[in-house]
Amino acid sequence: MKKNILIALISLVLTLGIAEFVLRVVGLEEVKFRDLPRISWANVPENVWVEHHPVLGWYAQKNKAAILESAHFPQVIVHTNSAGFRGSRDYSLSKPADVIRIAALGDSFVFGFGVRDEDAFPALLESSGKQREILNLGVPGYGIDQIYLSYKEIAKQYRPNIVLIGIFPEDFWRATRAFADSGHAKPYFTVGLFGKLTLRNVPVPPPFTLTRGQFPPVIEKNTAQSLLNMSVLYRLARKPFMKLLRNMRLIDPDTSDEWVLGRAILGQMIEDVRSEGAVPVMVLLPPRDWAESSRKTTQERSLVRFAEREKVDLINLRPAFNDAVAKDGLETYYIKHDWHWTPQGHALAARAIEDYFNQKGN
Repeated sequence: MKKNILIALISLVLTLGIAEFVLRVVGLEEVKFRDLPRISWANVPENVWVEHHPVLGWYAQKNKAAILESAHFPQVIVHTNSAGFRGSRDYSLSKPADVIRIAALGDSFVFGFGVRDEDAFPALLESSGKQREILNLGVPGYGIDQIYLSYKEIAKQYRPNIVLIGIFPEDFWRATRAFADSGHAKPYFTVGLFGKLTLRNVPVPPPFTLTRGQFPPVIEKNTAQSLLNMSVLYRLARKPFMKLLRNMRLIDPDTSDEWVLGRAILGQMIEDVRSEGAVPVMVLLPPRDWAESSRKTTQERSLVRFAEREKVDLINLRPAFNDAVAKDGLETYYIKHDWHWTPQGHALAARAIEDYFNQKGN
């Protein structure tokens, strides 16, 4: 019996070794991405009103009035208040007793890129006649990592009752970068065993000082994982195995590094918001391709599943945009060739979020 087991193990090792050799010879191993230095930078419009920030990477200048110019929409004047929030109104750190204070966090969709201050959905929610303050902390280009850090660095000082976490699909991909295409360096997290996050690149270097390593490794691997990832056979076998686990609902539909990292960041953010006595609410902001199709992506299904696990409310704006775009056309709600929301898009988002608040008594 022992001899047969030993022969079987040796045969298995030899078979796997031969398979690995053959796969490498025929060239099925993964192609390594060449980390070429960055030699040119994108000139983004928000450079007019943002500045370097040692923790967030970039943040709006305070008490700023800037002109946002684009070939795709009329000239827009952007105002920021004394804290760098979108709009001219200032807010005291101490919250009035009879007011519900809501911090709206996110990227350019929350900020209201391409529309006037008063047309962005946070401003529409504040002007609805309810006893509310809506602090618009949206910053163009932010990833889910910077959205989380903007809560820790700024928003929580204002003691909000509710924290709206605006989530645009690209925010997860942005979290895997060490610097943006605009040349602005940024903080980023790596995620290790059991979802432990480690913050990297802080203090954030000045703009244009990083030219290599735009997409650093964000998933920390132990020695065994690193050795396994060197195997072509392992990588090929892993794909159908992960698909089986997805079909059995044992793991999330999205198994990408950006979702693994983003899920860990979102989980930590929700924990922090709750520990400060506030209520986290996720808001899914659909891009144009999501608005044109009702078919759910793996990322959307993963977010829905995440919200169920964490017992956090998710306002999914996609159904409202699906219906509206099917009725009125895409360019009614999305700026042509720019694809941020039009004023009508922000009004639609505000109505859907208002419906949620009414159901919750807020």
